[in-house]
Parts: sequence; structure tokens; C-alpha cells
Amino acid sequence: MKLKTEISINAAKAYGEKYDESAKQLFLNPEIIAPIIQMSVPEYKKYSVEQVIKMIDRSSIESTPVDSASAMADRLPTEMSSIGEKLIRYDSHFKAINPALSDKNIKFYLHIDLEVQNDYMPSSPKYPIVKRGIYYGAREISSQLGIVTEETDYSKLEKVYSIWICNENVPPKLRNTVTSYTLTKKDEIGITDEPVSDYDLMSVIIIRRGEEASEGIFDYLEGIFKSNIDRIEKYVDIKDNESIKEGVKRMTGLGESIYIKAYKEGEEKGRAQGVSQGISQGISQGISQGISQGIAQGEASAMFKLAQKGMLTIEEGAFELGMTPEGFMESMAKAGFKVPKTV
Repeated sequence: MKLKTEISINAAKAYGEKYDESAKQLFLNPEIIAPIIQMSVPEYKKYSVEQVIKMIDRSSIESTPVDSASAMADRLPTEMSSIGEKLIRYDSHFKAINPALSDKNIKFYLHIDLEVQNDYMPSSPKYPIVKRGIYYGAREISSQLGIVTEETDYSKLEKVYSIWICNENVPPKLRNTVTSYTLTKKDEIGITDEPVSDYDLMSVIIIRRGEEASEGIFDYLEGIFKSNIDRIEKYVDIKDNESIKEGVKRMTGLGESIYIKAYKEGEEKGRAQGVSQGISQGISQGISQGISQGIAQGEASAMFKLAQKGMLTIEEGAFELGMTPEGFMESMAKAGFKVPKTV
């Protein structure tokens, strides 16, 4: 186990970036994508995950059979730009058959952008995620037609979904929620009868995760981000897909990013407490105490989170901190963690 003195700032960033990249690589597999869109996109809710996997378009991988479990999703170009427009990069960008409009002779597609967003409340600059989702969806619509001319056939436009999985910094009241933002029709004067498919061209879906996953899509995503193959297999059969299993194991190996995150949270909390104490004890002395307290609390919190994930035992965590197992558990209970009554 690497202690704080052995982890540089650059190393900490590298762990986090590698973990994020490994997670995003998983979302390029139809088997991983399918349960998400099956549980969140209305067009797929009445279909099985196995059926949805087959609806994901992989036509660019021509040598791969449609029912193969080893192929990656057919990705459209993941960068879009035009003169005067901002370059955007999609995490996972693909097409899937729209079963509501397609038949055996004609295929219509949904264009789906799936994004993993760690910070639900970005601050530099500050903006609401839903606005970014709408922007991505609008760009996806415009990209279907290329350069617009007088001869442009707008009837060819197909529906777009921009799906955002938000992992961190979600306000408590919004955790474990899924919200869909759609285009709808409202008759202001008179009643019109227009096909829904003519205007229902874009939906933004925000999936906000919480600390405790109970069931459904949150339980499934918990399995992915906690590298739990057994939990993932509750929703999709990947027992013969070694590529996906290796990707999950790679995320497990990068689990030290959890330690780094917990350490930073504990240190920041300690600093804040130190500043508060400094008002009465002397600002300089209080900040100094806060830093020390934060370091200790960050280490202890990180060790306990790793123990919760089974990456080390309570005894090992206590040893790293120079504490008894009982003292370690008592310290974590005071910090607000749920701990067993006995070690």
C-alpha cells in the first residue's frame, strides 16, 4: 500500500485519468452499453438486453458477426467541428436501430451520445450539465445533414439521445435520479394532428448516481464503477467476453484512485476544521492543526474505503496507520462511516 508520502501530485492525477479512461473504454462495448439504453431509452424498454445488443449498429466492423460478444460498437466520428463552432469530443457515440420506426425492409436509427461525467456541478466554468447535453444533441442533429443547402432534405433527420452518467458532486436530493428532457408539442390554438416522429428529434437523459445503489440502472452502474463482474452479470451475459472482463479488472487495478480521492476529501475537511478552530486559537496555528488533522483523516478515510471494497483488511489498514484495529474502527465511526460492531 502506498502512503501519502509515496504518492506525488502527478502520480495522483495519472491514477485518476487512467481509471476514467478505463471506464470510458468499457462504454465502447455493446454489451456494456445495452443495459443502460434498455433501462433509460423508451424505445428499448420492452426489449431484452440481448435484443438491444443486436440493435446497436456495428457495421464498420464488417468482418465481425452481428451476434459476436467481442466486438466494439460501431462508432461514428468522435470529433465534430465546423468553421466557427467549438470542437467537441464524444465519449461513446454510436447508432442503434429505432425499433419504433423500422421494419424488415427499412431501418431507421437513433443517434446516441453516451457521456461519463464525473463532476455534476462543474465550476470552471460553471454551467448546468443539461445545457451541455442539449448542445451535444443539437450538434448531433446538425451533423446528420452536413452542409445545409436549399436542396437539404430535412426529412432524413433521425432522433438523437444525449445520455449523461453523473458520478460525483451530485446534491443529496438529486442522487439516484434519472431525468429525461424532450421536445414535445403544445397546441396553443386549435388541435393539430402531426406525427410525433416529425418533432420528437432530441432527448437529453441525465443519470445522477448516489452513494447507495438499490436496483436497476444504479445497481448496474455501481457494478461497472466498482469493478464488480458478478453485479454486471446480473444484467448482461459477459461470461465469454474476455475483453470486457479484462477492462473491468484493469479498473480494479487502478483502485488506488479511490484512496487518493478519499485522502483529498479528508484533508480538505481537516483544513476547513482547522481554519474554523483558528478563529479562536489563532489563524496560523489553526490552519497548521487543520492540515495535520486533514492528512490523518484523509489517510484513515482512504484506508477504510479500500477495506470496504475488499482491497485490504481492517487489520492491514490499521497497521498502515499505526493503530489497533479497534482504534481504527472507532475513529472511522466518529468520522461518520458505518462500521461493524466487531472487527
